[in-house]
Amino acid sequence: MFLLALIGTLWAADVDYTNVNEGDPAPFTGKLLTSNALAQIIATHEKEIMKSDLDSEFELQKKTDELNLKYDIYSIKCEANIEMYKQMIALRDEEIQLQLRKDWIQRLAFYGGFAIGTATTIGIVYSVNQN
Repeated sequence: MFLLALIGTLWAADVDYTNVNEGDPAPFTGKLLTSNALAQIIATHEKEIMKSDLDSEFELQKKTDELNLKYDIYSIKCEANIEMYKQMIALRDEEIQLQLRKDWIQRLAFYGGFAIGTATTIGIVYSVNQN
């Protein structure tokens, strides 16, 4: 793009031309262009500039879309991970509450078994000593 602007600036900076009618000798050595040829050169130059601008806009939009897509994918992955971890924490808390209930029942069964065993031992000792 910079090169095209530089060429255009150099091309327009020092133009050495003269209008020549048919049959007149050219007042300089070099190339002589018709008005149509000059118009075609200018149109081609403008077309190339526009094409370069469109290509750069297209590439910029393409990169922007790619980066937005990557961002959206990462954002969705993060949201999914957050939801997964929230569910894991909820299941863990539920399992802890279940284990606490089981722990209370196990302690009650242990102490109850100990009390029943003690009572049975005392009963047996007492009945043996009575005879």
